[in-house]
Amino acid sequence: MAAKPGRAANYWLSYIRPHLRSYEALGRGERRDYIAKLSKKVELSDNTLRRFIAAAQFLEGEGIVELPPSVRMPVAAVERVARIAARQPERRRELLDEIARGKLTVLVLREMLKKGGKSAVRHQRARAPSNLEERVIQELEARRICKRGEARLTRADEDELWWLFATSMRPSLIAHLPRARRVLVIEDRASTASTASFALRRRELLRNILAGAALYEFVFVCASIWRSDVEKLVQAMSPAMRTHVILIGDGAREA
Repeated sequence: MAAKPGRAANYWLSYIRPHLRSYEALGRGERRDYIAKLSKKVELSDNTLRRFIAAAQFLEGEGIVELPPSVRMPVAAVERVARIAARQPERRRELLDEIARGKLTVLVLREMLKKGGKSAVRHQRARAPSNLEERVIQELEARRICKRGEARLTRADEDELWWLFATSMRPSLIAHLPRARRVLVIEDRASTASTASFALRRRELLRNILAGAALYEFVFVCASIWRSDVEKLVQAMSPAMRTHVILIGDGAREA
């Protein structure tokens, strides 16, 4: 039986790296099958293996493809650095270097995230709902998904999965519903200030909708620029996945 990766703080990276290129070359359904087969082989859950892959991809983006035996870099620490970097990208190398030197632990990183989250919640409560937030609440009520007082809205960059989404068209909000359900809210005008090309932003918007449909209870898409593209994507989805994506707003196109 193969040894379980993860018992050593760094073995997870050396284990998963040979699988990265094969995994990235596969389509969505094929990736799921690949992970399922790998899971049976090493007796680790699908979710654990996906965490390994996502953390390894983040480190690779920072030029880190292997770690010396003397450096301890647990998966949980990498995940928390990625979540902090989603709000403060300039800190990612600093935090990784401090972990490598043994100056930051998973517990310290968890507290950093908790403090940042509480600050964001206080800010959220202190201001009036935006037009998009009000639209989301109205949609939840109209579709009888939940009542107005039952939904709690937070910024999407506070979510643990934020860093998995394509960067130029990242989601805007997360609606937290009863029974631990969540709604991802994506707005196609949210990143119009991005320097990415028009074609790249459209492609990343559609990619993020697909990712959101697999990870969240619902994906609310407020599309005015690329509404027809979103509608085509939804129609091309399997019936089961299609039910997760809901277009909101009046659909008027804007130049």
